[in-house]
Amino acid sequence: MTDHAPAIPPYWTRLGSFFLYPLSLEPLLACCGFGVLAGLASMFFVPANLVLWAVLLVATLRYGYKVLERTALGHLDDSQTLFDSAHGGKYLPYKQFVVIAVGLTICAYVASVAGPHAALVLLALFGLLLPANTMLLALTNELGESMSPPRLWALIRGIGMPYLGLCACLLLLSSGHGALFGLLASVVPAGLLGVLFGFLGGYFTIVMFRLMGYALYQYHGELGLAVDVGFERQATAIAPPDPVRQRAAQSAELLKEGRYDEAIAVARGDVVERPGDLSANLRLHRLLLAVPGQTQAMLAHARDWLPALTRVGQESYAIEVLEAIWQHQPDYQPAQAGAILPLATALLAARRGDGAARLIREFDRRFPGHADTPAIYLLGARLLIEHKRDEAQARRVLAALRQRYPESPAAAEAARLDELLDRLAAAAGGNPA
Repeated sequence: MTDHAPAIPPYWTRLGSFFLYPLSLEPLLACCGFGVLAGLASMFFVPANLVLWAVLLVATLRYGYKVLERTALGHLDDSQTLFDSAHGGKYLPYKQFVVIAVGLTICAYVASVAGPHAALVLLALFGLLLPANTMLLALTNELGESMSPPRLWALIRGIGMPYLGLCACLLLLSSGHGALFGLLASVVPAGLLGVLFGFLGGYFTIVMFRLMGYALYQYHGELGLAVDVGFERQATAIAPPDPVRQRAAQSAELLKEGRYDEAIAVARGDVVERPGDLSANLRLHRLLLAVPGQTQAMLAHARDWLPALTRVGQESYAIEVLEAIWQHQPDYQPAQAGAILPLATALLAARRGDGAARLIREFDRRFPGHADTPAIYLLGARLLIEHKRDEAQARRVLAALRQRYPESPAAAEAARLDELLDRLAAAAGGNPA
């Protein structure tokens, strides 16, 4: 993976997908096959039923190992698990039995020498190592290597603390089969209990092995595991193509080729399709601004789009659009009175006092009786103080505001601003005007 490769989502954020995976076509058919085999085993007597149960166990584990292996290699949308494997995995279930037998034998020996408590501690440690052993078996198909303490420790250290969470999830899943079977046994006909047992066993086995495979894929960089499908390709394969990005890329390519009219047509079509979308309108605005001969088209689009920007709180982009209009039409004023105050406030905050002053000039004459007039007066006083350093004129504006609109919130703010000017004048040793 490159430095800019997207991060693989952690396994704990994908638990739902692991439960859904066995319900896709091929795993579901496999689970149904396990159910049928278990149903047949429940119908026969010893020793035929024992043979069928053994075949079922081997078949379930063998399929689980193939799911684990191919998931670890990045085949998250795999549809060929049953017939495709890097090393076949034919004997992996038997090697798993050997590992379990060796572990239980060691625990029994420790129990005879050091007592049951030491054996229980060793058994718990064996349980913690079993997932790592299973993952190594799936990757290497080597019994000795999967039991090697250095290899086991390297895998656990590569995953880190999330390995303990993985073990906890696997422990819960291993008990889920029996718990769910117990819940459903009372409502399922007795003749189908064997089928249900086999189906649920296959289902939970596939979920567990899918989880282990995904954990290996998540940490394949730390583990030095070469994967077939990197997450860059994975994200591309999983996510549907984004038509918005496709059109943006198409427009950019047309610009590079000098096909300006076609690029503008693509951008304009995007705006027609998504008239309220910020990125589409911004792309069209900047394109019209950059292409020679498109001034009138830019002005027409900008004048229509500007009020919408102020309504959705995008004043920073509104300033960009407004200043682009002023470059070609210096006397332009928005026709909507409600757009003036937020735009002027944003211009003042951006330290563009001249633009704010131009915007609010003669607001009360252009929009007589408008509800924003007191706030515009207050903004004008702030402009006089902060940008013109004309406190005397600012006081006159504040006095007019308090006299004409005494009940407005702006009048109360004007009184506080007046008091602040008085304190500043007193501190400077002057007299209030």
